[in-house]
Amino acid sequence: MPSSIRLLPVLLFAVLVAACSRTPDTGDARKALQAELENAHLAELLAVTDVEKHNGYEDSDGRYTVEVSYSLEAMDDLEGYSNKIKGDETLSGMDRFAMIMTLSALRMEHGNFKKGDTFQRQRVLTFRDTEKGWMPIQE
Repeated sequence: MPSSIRLLPVLLFAVLVAACSRTPDTGDARKALQAELENAHLAELLAVTDVEKHNGYEDSDGRYTVEVSYSLEAMDDLEGYSNKIKGDETLSGMDRFAMIMTLSALRMEHGNFKKGDTFQRQRVLTFRDTEKGWMPIQE
């Protein structure tokens, strides 16, 4: 029997094990972090870059926890973006107020940053494996 035919079952097993052991990776973390920015209406101001996975583990409830570090890069100046929000008549008064409060918190944390500035962050994200892949769990 040729050696390539004898190796076929071993290769198939290796592929199946690799497919079953997939865990959330940096791409999954990047998508989750970027979605958080979009939900907070900050995706025009900040972008997630340089995601690095440091650790990951599964708990008994089928959740998978990932420890990551990443950078946030300013896509605009904070002051200019704040002025755009204050003058945006398409936003309701409550939405404008919420955005201004969020931007004030960013100013307190990072100062009056400029376009291109970056900020280092660390996070712990939790995922659940679904039919559509790893989905973040908001805790």
